[in-house]
Amino acid sequence: MLPLPSSLLTTARQRAAAGAWRDVASMLSPHVGEHPGLTEEAVLLAEAILYLGEERRALVLLHAIVPDAAPGTDRGLYRRAVNMMGVACFALGDLEEANAALHVALDLATEDDDQLLLAQATNNLGAIANLQGRHDVALSHYRVAIPTLQRIGQPQRLANVHHNIAITFRATGDLEQADEHELRAIGYATGSNVPRLAAMSRTGRAEIALRRGDAPLAETTARLVIDELQQLGDPLNEADALRVVGAACAAQRRYDDALLSFSRALEIARAHGHALNEAEVLRDRVDVRVRRAERALALDDARAALAIFERLGARAECDALGERIATLA
Repeated sequence: MLPLPSSLLTTARQRAAAGAWRDVASMLSPHVGEHPGLTEEAVLLAEAILYLGEERRALVLLHAIVPDAAPGTDRGLYRRAVNMMGVACFALGDLEEANAALHVALDLATEDDDQLLLAQATNNLGAIANLQGRHDVALSHYRVAIPTLQRIGQPQRLANVHHNIAITFRATGDLEQADEHELRAIGYATGSNVPRLAAMSRTGRAEIALRRGDAPLAETTARLVIDELQQLGDPLNEADALRVVGAACAAQRRYDDALLSFSRALEIARAHGHALNEAEVLRDRVDVRVRRAERALALDDARAALAIFERLGARAECDALGERIATLA
C-alpha cells in the first residue's frame, strides 16, 4: 500500500464532488490496503465503488473499515460509512441489514446534528418503505429530507429525492405528479452537473411514457440513456434502462428485441447482485413469454421474480405475481 499524498486526497475530494467516481477509485485504490482503518481515503474509495455499481465489493470494504463506535472514532466518517452500508445492502436485496444500518446512521446523525446525513438516511429509508408498498410512509420520509437539503444547499441530493418521489407516484398511478418530480430531479441534477442522476430521471420519464401508451418514445428515451450510462459506468441504472427498452419493445410486439434487452439487463443485474433490478426484469419478461406461447418459461420467470420480491417484502408485487402464477398454472 502506497502512502497517500495530501494533494491526492484533495484532488480525490474534488473529483468526488464532480461525480467522477471512476477517477476517485483509480486514484485511491493503490493507497487503501486489505485491512484499512477508518480513514477518509478508505471511506471515499468505498463511496466511489458504491457509485460504480460494485455494491458487493463496497460492502466488503465497509465491513473492514467500520469498527464498533469507540472513544476516538471519527464519528463523521463512521456515520458516512454506516449509511453507505445501508445503501449497499439495499441494492443487494438485504433489506433487514439495510434498515438496521440506516436507522443507526439516522440516530448518529440526530445525535451529532449532521443535517446532510439526516436527510440522506431519511431518503434511503423512504426508498425501502416505497419498495415494501408503504407509499405514505415513503412520502413522509422524502418530505422531511427535502427542506433539510434545501436549507443546506444540496441540489444533487435534492435530485435524488425528487427521483424517488417520482417512483412512489408512479407506483400509485399518479403519472402527472411522477413526471413533474422527474423534471425537477433533472433540473437539480443538470444544475449541479451530475449526469448520472439526470439519466436516472430520464429513464423514469421513459417508463412514464410507456405507461401512458407511448412505447416508441419510451424506447428512444431509454436507449439514449443506456448510451450515456455505459460511458458513466453505472451498471445498476443501465440495467433498469435496458428493462424499460425491453418492455417498450414488447409493447410494440417486437418480442425478439424485447428478449435481447431483458437478457442483457438480467446479465448485468445478476453480475452485480442487484436484486430489485433482477426481479423487475423477470416480472416484465413474463408477458413476452406468454405472448410467445412459452408458458413454462413464463412460469419460471414469474416464480423467480416472486421469490425475490418476497425477500424484499414488496407486498403489492408479490400479490400481483401470485395471481399471475395461479392463472398460468
